[in-house]
Amino acid sequence: MHERNARNRNGRPMPRARRLQVLTELLGGRRFSSQEELARALARGGETVTQATLSRDLRILGVGKRPGPDGRAAYELPAAPGETLDRQRQLLDLKVFVNGVRVARNLMVVRTPPGHANGVARAVDMMDFAGVVGSVAGDDTVLVVMEDESSARRFKRHLEGLADAARGVK
Repeated sequence: MHERNARNRNGRPMPRARRLQVLTELLGGRRFSSQEELARALARGGETVTQATLSRDLRILGVGKRPGPDGRAAYELPAAPGETLDRQRQLLDLKVFVNGVRVARNLMVVRTPPGHANGVARAVDMMDFAGVVGSVAGDDTVLVVMEDESSARRFKRHLEGLADAARGVK
């Protein structure tokens, strides 16, 4: 019954599994504040759906409308509880345990308290910051390899901004 409400470019019914996959990819790639926006994005990709089918698909995926960093509500896929806690932990590691950052061309040396370099390195690797190639951790030092010097300087400013925010520095 639901398949009649969703069709691809050829006018054929789109399988639900494919439709859910496309929705997941769209929601993972950008923010949508209304079902109309989402339906238009699907249509641009050649997948037309009715509002009822889209609403049902969003429910199946567990999608909810939540405020984003800008305060504007948008549809989001649910995050696993462990994943949410892990992201919070990573941000905490970056805010609290970065004592200093030095840049040498495309390399960064991040100093941490003893025993915290591994957590900071993992947080660096998981944050998907543009230009980060990877990191290596010791006990109190993290070596971060960047694509180039300008991305290293941008990332240094980002890490220092997180640390300053945690200390209440403006």
